[in-house]
Amino acid sequence: MTRQRGAVLLIILIALFAFGFYGIGMYWPETLPAKGVTIPIDLGDSNAQSIASLAHAGVLQHPRLFRLAWALAGYPPMQAGLYEFQGRINQAQVLHRLIIGQSTPLNLLIVPGWRLQNIYQEIHDEAPYLGQQHLPQGEAAARHLAQQGIGAQGSAEGWLFPDSYRYVPGTTALSVLRRAYVRMQRELQFLWAGRAPGLPLSDPYQALILASIVQKEGAPPAEQARIAAVFLNRLQQGMPLQSDPTVIYALGKRYTGPLTSQEMHVESPYNTYLHTGLPPTPIAMPGLTSLMAVLHPADSADLYFIAQGDEYHYSESYTQHLKQIQRYLQHTGGAGL
Repeated sequence: MTRQRGAVLLIILIALFAFGFYGIGMYWPETLPAKGVTIPIDLGDSNAQSIASLAHAGVLQHPRLFRLAWALAGYPPMQAGLYEFQGRINQAQVLHRLIIGQSTPLNLLIVPGWRLQNIYQEIHDEAPYLGQQHLPQGEAAARHLAQQGIGAQGSAEGWLFPDSYRYVPGTTALSVLRRAYVRMQRELQFLWAGRAPGLPLSDPYQALILASIVQKEGAPPAEQARIAAVFLNRLQQGMPLQSDPTVIYALGKRYTGPLTSQEMHVESPYNTYLHTGLPPTPIAMPGLTSLMAVLHPADSADLYFIAQGDEYHYSESYTQHLKQIQRYLQHTGGAGL
């Protein structure tokens, strides 16, 4: 009987020691370096890889206990993300954060009016945890993206909807760009289906091209529907659009601004001073406001506009336009447009 009591007591002591060791190991907080610890858990990493990364960074002092706690919790998946740990933290808190995915938000921002090259620059400079494998580079990038199903009509230019796109480490840039493309397709088709009647546009792609021009004109949102009306009226009458941003797009890296008389005559299908109709592709990524402006333009007969700071002046005839220019020059003391 005494031996049995001794054995029971020994088992209890061992159990208490085990629970105590487990409790201390999992719930006793460790003090991290003052600058904190940042650990990316990549999309596709195995749970073993995640635990190894945490242990290597010094966040887990007892990785075997961490594995045991994870097993007792039912092996829930650990979420990919960028995890930042600071101050004092215990292993139970680390496990909880990984299970619920409490990580630092990562977003790729696409701004209305950006070209594909601007988005590439954003990926390179501001998205270090976004995978760039298989992302086509160079001047033909827009065409190569379209060949990979990101874009249409042979180009990705104009097809990426401006917004903020959430991702986690290990996500590929191609997958994020594909989401932006699908979003633009959806928005464009929806707006095209509800477009105003009588527009001189044959398909949604033409609307996308014109919206990119309206976007690059840089007008405030409140003016875009009327500017769109000017361009649509010009298309209706077979007049050249005469939009400076299309010339700038045609010049590419040669443009240093402001446009010179020689540059205005650059031979290119994108030069809407020399060629009537729309350019071959969009010249930028239009935002929702520009798309809506083109498909629901202002009701006007305007054919011309000039900007005077944030003020826009419209004319229905060239004679009226010349008078507006004269007023502008008088207001600015003879400075050029």
